[in-house]
Amino acid sequence: IVSLLVESIGVMFFQILGATAPREYAPAVNGVALAVWIHSSANISGGHLNPAVTLSIFACGFFPLIHTVLYIFLQVAGAIIGSLITSGLVPSAEVHMGNGGPGCFDRKGAVSSEITDWQLFGWETVMTFTLISCVYACGVAKPGHGSHTPLAVGLSLLVCAASGGQYTGAALNPARVIGPLAVFFCGTEVWWIYILGQIAAALGACCIFAFVSGLGPLNPQVSVRMFDLSWREAIWVWIMGSPPKRLRITDKDNIFDMILRTGLKNTSD
Repeated sequence: IVSLLVESIGVMFFQILGATAPREYAPAVNGVALAVWIHSSANISGGHLNPAVTLSIFACGFFPLIHTVLYIFLQVAGAIIGSLITSGLVPSAEVHMGNGGPGCFDRKGAVSSEITDWQLFGWETVMTFTLISCVYACGVAKPGHGSHTPLAVGLSLLVCAASGGQYTGAALNPARVIGPLAVFFCGTEVWWIYILGQIAAALGACCIFAFVSGLGPLNPQVSVRMFDLSWREAIWVWIMGSPPKRLRITDKDNIFDMILRTGLKNTSD
């Protein structure tokens, strides 16, 4: 429960800070704000703060389905609450004001009038792919980069926003799109393009990481071999994140305890 609240709070403050930044400072403010809140939440929730990140690491087998659904729900809820708070903090902002609200991704403000829907999709895919690939390289791969991960991910957002932000506003995060959409009713004509691009990037980054470093231990193809599970048990592990009863030593055992015991057994052998 604590990890879910932390994810929601982190996205809420990230939404407020990012949505209210002056345009000329938006890349830096968003990048630093993301780094700060990842660092603040990493030891409690893992510091996802982005449904695209959560979806990607689930697809690759590093996060269970039940946690994925709850995380995404709370991340979006955090962005909606953040947008509500923003509507009270910004003098010109009003609930249901339509396009042009703070933090909105719409053709009145964030989206350049010069680009097509396909170019919008392409930019969001490229930028979100960059961010999630950084998450994999620094935070998921072993040995990874430890305490430098929040800074690296924040910098990936900064450079993407400084590059493609001039065309799309650089959302790179479904919650950041849905939050203002729900509160201000903005971006109704383009929100789905952002989401599709971000989902495509999430799945693409998973595929590349899986090709280079392999799938995670929760993926059924891996867990069947690693833990000698049946396919039914492996799917249960991918959904719930907890091992079958026959493999638990205590009621509090989780999948990471199984991984540790398997590693120790292999070392002793």
